[in-house]
Amino acid sequence: MAIFTPRPLARSCPLEDPAGDCKTARRAEQYRFSKQAVYFPAFPGTQYLSFAALTKALTRNTSLPLTGCCGKALPVTRLRLYYDGGEFYQDFTFEKLANANEVLDAIAAARPELPLEREERPQTAI
Repeated sequence: MAIFTPRPLARSCPLEDPAGDCKTARRAEQYRFSKQAVYFPAFPGTQYLSFAALTKALTRNTSLPLTGCCGKALPVTRLRLYYDGGEFYQDFTFEKLANANEVLDAIAAARPELPLEREERPQTAI
């Protein structure tokens, strides 16, 4: 196994060929997603979260403070994926709600029985 082969975040559902699947993945901002998993940068290399390991997925509008606790904030969308029985979760931050929904659509196509919650409000600084 090469050192930079994508590693699974959820050990319960590893992919058979994560390197090959990652090559077919589409980009959504700083993340990549395929029909089987979402890939994200991690040291050293890349990790992935298989859609087979997910128990719940949701998007929420939130904001990142730019000047500390008070002042300006950057509106962002958080995609939270629960895995391994809902015991753990991984957050993905997107600048645009459409990009988060694109990943959520891929999850819905792969796992139609999975509970999904979509943010319907437009993005604004909170």
